[in-house]
Amino acid sequence: MNLSEAFQLGDWRIEPRANRLTGPDGVRDVEPKVMDLLVLLAGRPEHVLAREEIAAAIWPGVIVNDDAMARCVWKLRQALGDTGRTRRYVETVPKRGYRLTLTPAALPGEAGAPAGASERRPRRTVILAALALVVALLAAFAMTSVMKPDRQAADSQLDQLVRRGDDFYYQFAASDNEAARRLYQQALDLDPDYAPALAGLANTLTQRAVRFAPGMSDTDASGSRLAAVLRGGGVVEPTGRRQLAQAEALARRAVAAAPSWALAWRALGLAVSAQGDLDSAIDAYDRALVLDPDAWEAHMNLGDLYEIRGEPDLALMHMEQAYEAMSRVYDEHAVLIRPWYSETGLLIARRHGERGDAAAAELWYRRILYWDPYNADALRELAGLLRDGGDMIGADALCAELASRTELRCEG
Repeated sequence: MNLSEAFQLGDWRIEPRANRLTGPDGVRDVEPKVMDLLVLLAGRPEHVLAREEIAAAIWPGVIVNDDAMARCVWKLRQALGDTGRTRRYVETVPKRGYRLTLTPAALPGEAGAPAGASERRPRRTVILAALALVVALLAAFAMTSVMKPDRQAADSQLDQLVRRGDDFYYQFAASDNEAARRLYQQALDLDPDYAPALAGLANTLTQRAVRFAPGMSDTDASGSRLAAVLRGGGVVEPTGRRQLAQAEALARRAVAAAPSWALAWRALGLAVSAQGDLDSAIDAYDRALVLDPDAWEAHMNLGDLYEIRGEPDLALMHMEQAYEAMSRVYDEHAVLIRPWYSETGLLIARRHGERGDAAAAELWYRRILYWDPYNADALRELAGLLRDGGDMIGADALCAELASRTELRCEG
């Protein structure tokens, strides 16, 4: 049986390509990694898969800790409703790994079903389906042929306004944020239910409350301002709280208008996290990642939230996944990603260094330098790491390179 296609597992219909489960509790979307885990276990039912084997298959080339894997298993159990004391689907075998307790089965009428099952479908059903397709095509053609030029022009203007708004928003400066807000509002004047404009306006209001409150300069906006605000007790100024409430309302309208659009869920996650509702924010970001596994900003935001919650392993995992996602889409969004790319790698390297994992830290510093060869911080910090490990020759070589390419010097 081909497990990349839909199959049955107990009460659930599993659709790997759609990352969807359908069963007694309705339809549930899951993250791609969660579906990967389910398919991996289903490929060897009732066989115990070691944690190392699972990590190598699902996170190739990435160091995965037990907490990250346990959370993936937990999410799979939640999706399957496998929350009772006795596990019906996914069993933990202490000190060994995990196994699927049921054997997957082919769906009726699909690959692996009894011979002749598909042939028994009534011919009338096929005819009706063909007629429905013809009617739909004719209707689509009719709608296209009568579409007014002014509607086409309005759609083009909407897209242009939102694209320009995005260009300003991602500069993360107070004046640019206000320019973006004005452009998004102009788009909503044309179409009050346009999801990209709703989400964009929500983001600008959140940033206004969190990054650009009165008395805060643009230089205060660097780094994770949200994490700093939440650690300081959150937004308490009445105007800021009203802006966040408005941002949440706009984001929920965006989600209602386009529930399959990842950026709408990310806007919701940003708005509710700024109000201190971390659980709802994590749920929203998780939904965004189900819809778009390359939503690197959602991973970065989750890294901040888990750090605030005191879960450093999950925080680091999401930062690493953010970097991987940025790498996958860098060529498409180079202007947006470039300011964050090396900085994210540096943050990851430093976190590994703080944990005492010098090998992982060195790997990440060298990864940064592969793509950003003269990054002064990476050169200097890697030199310090090598010196602490006794590699004086390697450290001196990096310090010499730093001195030749910049005006900076290694410390010590």
